Amino acid sequence: MNSLIQLKHARLLPAEKTMLIVSTFAGLIAVSSFLWQGQKVDWAAYGSILAIIVGLVGMGIFYRASGRSERIGAATICAGLFIYFTVCLSLFNYHLLPVWRAPIDVQLNQIDQFFGYHWPSIIEWAGQHPIINNILRYAYISTMPQLALLVVILGLSGRIKELHVLILTITITATFTICWWGLFPSFGASSIYQISAAIEDLASPELGTAYGHYLVSLGENGPQFITPSEIKGLIGFPSYHTVLAVAALYASRTIKWIFPIYLVLNILILPGVFVHGGHHLVDLFGGLVIAIVGLYIARSSVTSQYEKHKLPEMVAG
Repeated sequence: MNSLIQLKHARLLPAEKTMLIVSTFAGLIAVSSFLWQGQKVDWAAYGSILAIIVGLVGMGIFYRASGRSERIGAATICAGLFIYFTVCLSLFNYHLLPVWRAPIDVQLNQIDQFFGYHWPSIIEWAGQHPIINNILRYAYISTMPQLALLVVILGLSGRIKELHVLILTITITATFTICWWGLFPSFGASSIYQISAAIEDLASPELGTAYGHYLVSLGENGPQFITPSEIKGLIGFPSYHTVLAVAALYASRTIKWIFPIYLVLNILILPGVFVHGGHHLVDLFGGLVIAIVGLYIARSSVTSQYEKHKLPEMVAG
């Protein structure tokens, strides 16, 4: 009973506060940088997204504070914070453009070659196996919908602790990954290769050589105009798609009816990052390390906070 009273009187719980603080700090740095540099930004579009975020978080706080439903409260608060975090961290990533040093893709490719990995050969193979190629494509592009669905399901099913582990894992891993990329930028294998149009057209990778070379141009010159509809994923090493695949799979393990689907999808994402993410081989292993370490830190932190504040791991409907 006491733990439920604590939930009722809490506006934001520790993991939620962490995501909010990190998002706001990163967003303020990015916005200040853009204003100082005179960078053109679609402020109206970002304002519209912010209004949606405020609406979601506000509704969640109302449901939590009024005692109507902690499940709905947690789901809507975390959904709003997840969108807010994604927007702020993508802006923070873009404020690091143009990059301060040459990308490390040549060095990463040398590691790939040591292990016998050759990205153009992967694309050629994918083009020769269209069914497998398309399965990997749909798995690859399922990452963000998977996470959005997880936030809702974990919240509405009362798995609040697992929801907080998920959002804190994303907070920790994304922040570290972007900061690492700021020091050692990379754009993936697709940025350093030229493939014949005939071969690339057969595979039609989601992020092919044109995208890779566009990222190199962004790295050299910076963006002319920043708008949410045109924001691109910039990071080669470590593969953040891999991080999210591991985080989603871990978070789904307590939901019996959805776990088998997530298991298949996220296993398929791993080869998918090569074909459709344009990644080096080493990018995947970097992503796996970041995911495991981030999950460990997040789980330990959330468990400590739940024990300290005597919060329930599951909330009844």
